[in-house]
Amino acid sequence: MNALDIRHLRYFAAVAGERHFGRAAVKLAITQPALSQQIAALEAILGVQLLIRDRRSVTITPAGEAFLAGAQDLLARVDALVETTRRSARQGDAQITIAMVEATNLPFLLPALADLRKLYPAIKVLRREMVSPQQVRALLAGEIDIGMGVLLGHEDATSGIAARTLLEGSWLVAVPLGHPLAGAERLTPRDLAREPLMMFARSMNPPLYDQVIDSFRRHGVEPSFVYETSQPQLGLTMAEEGAGLMIGADYVFGARRQNCAYVPLEGLPTLSVHVFWRKSETSGLIHDLIECLIEQAAR
Repeated sequence: MNALDIRHLRYFAAVAGERHFGRAAVKLAITQPALSQQIAALEAILGVQLLIRDRRSVTITPAGEAFLAGAQDLLARVDALVETTRRSARQGDAQITIAMVEATNLPFLLPALADLRKLYPAIKVLRREMVSPQQVRALLAGEIDIGMGVLLGHEDATSGIAARTLLEGSWLVAVPLGHPLAGAERLTPRDLAREPLMMFARSMNPPLYDQVIDSFRRHGVEPSFVYETSQPQLGLTMAEEGAGLMIGADYVFGARRQNCAYVPLEGLPTLSVHVFWRKSETSGLIHDLIECLIEQAAR
């Protein structure tokens, strides 16, 4: 007679939890006939009936209830043992490299790293200043582990990159108080047709920069950018001093200056901040950080 193995326990626990062979089979990603055969084999090994089946439902016998309690306890112990073993093996060289634009204020990053350190107390996190198109190339070259930024899908070789949206941002215009547009509820590119403007430098994200310019032109406006910068806080300082109106993402502006109004700007490309990584990635550490980022960004 075949020996009992961990697979039998998982199959039985799934059927007992769902009270239905079809739903349990879907959950386990196997066919229903194969699942029925495995449960029948388990009952044969034990020499007792664990489940009573009919066309609509599954009932657990008293013997099945007793077996289920022990099976669940054993499965929990096995899962804990596997996780402890994997984590122990990773502790010696637990290091991860994250790339992002340092000027970007992503509120979920620090809480996510704190969550990761609960799993990997000795983790070493390296952060590199790198714009999104550079991150894609660095990921595929194995130079970084995770990238974060606005990924439009036009960057080279994105077919090897997996991505998840973390944050949906919005465009704002920093307008100095006392300016005629400071009291507007919202603005469009047409409202900025005759204004001196400031924005992020094209080198920070060429595809996004080009889409912004195209958006202005679709509104019949040729934007007048008097200053472009990789330091948004410097742009806000210049806006306060009346050098022009600063266009940027709400999450980039961060701590806002009291001498400026921040007016929503409509008609520009969607701002979706992504976390992205190699599709071929197998590191549990990297996937744990991705999950931490996703969970914190959703809060």
